[in-house]
Amino acid sequence: MQNLVTLNLTRNLIVHLPSAIGLLSNLTHLIMNSNPLRSIIPPHIWNLKKLRTLHLRNCQLNSSIPPYIGKLKSLVNLHLSSNMLLGPIPSSITNLTNLQSLLLSFNMLVGPIPSSVNNLTNLASLVLYGNQLNGSIPQEIGRLTNLITLDLSFNMLVGPIPSNLGNLSSLVYLDLYTNKINGSIPLEIRNLKRLTNLDLGANDLSGQIPSFLGLLPNMSLLWLDSNLFEGFIPLDIGKSKNLTLLFLSDNKLTGSIPSSLCYLTNLLWLFLDRNLLH
Repeated sequence: MQNLVTLNLTRNLIVHLPSAIGLLSNLTHLIMNSNPLRSIIPPHIWNLKKLRTLHLRNCQLNSSIPPYIGKLKSLVNLHLSSNMLLGPIPSSITNLTNLQSLLLSFNMLVGPIPSSVNNLTNLASLVLYGNQLNGSIPQEIGRLTNLITLDLSFNMLVGPIPSNLGNLSSLVYLDLYTNKINGSIPLEIRNLKRLTNLDLGANDLSGQIPSFLGLLPNMSLLWLDSNLFEGFIPLDIGKSKNLTLLFLSDNKLTGSIPSSLCYLTNLLWLFLDRNLLH
């Protein structure tokens, strides 16, 4: 089996990987989702120098991510979601400069997001939701100009939204829901013309809702609920023709509901409860 390039063992009852797997020198795709591996990521994997895809989702892994992960220089897709991984994200993970997809969601990872994440210039999906990550959102993420999906929701991130996220011109999905992010929405977000989903709900954002959010041409889902926004609902929200969901609940919004919302012909869900509207 030395010529094997793809091995998919998803949904079995495998507890231990045989050491012989390290002899599969041509293996490029190893997919083992939903197996009860439990222990650390098997060390034999580090010998697979041609590996491009490593999927160990829902494998009950319950230790830290080994720093040796940085040896897999050919990796394009690394999916370790839905485990019980502990500790920080190792900085060596940012040596994987071919990565296009990094999914570490639903673990128990702690500490800051490594600032060296800017090394991952090919990254299209960075999904870290459902951990206990803290610190601020690194400015360096703004250099990942190939990002399409950025999901940092359900963590404990603090500080403002970095203004240079406006450099992510390919971004379609931005989710920061349920953190402790404060400050206002930076003006540079108006540059994200491809954005369809913007979820900033359940944070400590304040100030007025910027009118430019209504001018993002592809916006479909806009979540700003459970923050400290005040002032009027901007009239320009009525120009967001593709909007299907507008969630502004639980803020300090005042004034009347703008009639321009009547022009949102695709709107299916409108939530304005728990404000000071009249």
